[in-house]
Amino acid sequence: MNISHENKTGIYIAYPTSSAMKSIYRPKNYKTMVNDRHTKVGIAKDSFASRRKGYVVNFDNEVNFIPIAIVPREQLGEAERYIIHAIHKNYERVGRAREWFDTSDHEKIVKIIFANLNEGGSSHEKIG
Repeated sequence: MNISHENKTGIYIAYPTSSAMKSIYRPKNYKTMVNDRHTKVGIAKDSFASRRKGYVVNFDNEVNFIPIAIVPREQLGEAERYIIHAIHKNYERVGRAREWFDTSDHEKIVKIIFANLNEGGSSHEKIG
């Protein structure tokens, strides 16, 4: 992660790098399991650095966390709604998790993210 972006808020993707199925949130033993065939699209409300730490711990450092766009905190909720809705039109959700998708096509996910940030009128800076 670029050090100049680590304290910013915005949109990211994350995906496990292992084929082993792991809970999306081990501390509470969530039943939804993911591996390297799945992709998470999320928002970093506090910072990319703090959000990344949670994934590294949860997935035993077997995860890629990629900040995609810096978005002002007050626009994150609306941007997330546009993006999640658009991705769900193309990919199935994994289990009950609304931000985990059954795809490893990260390029297409990123294209959908930017198309919907632009369409939704969210201020953003492309970083990923």
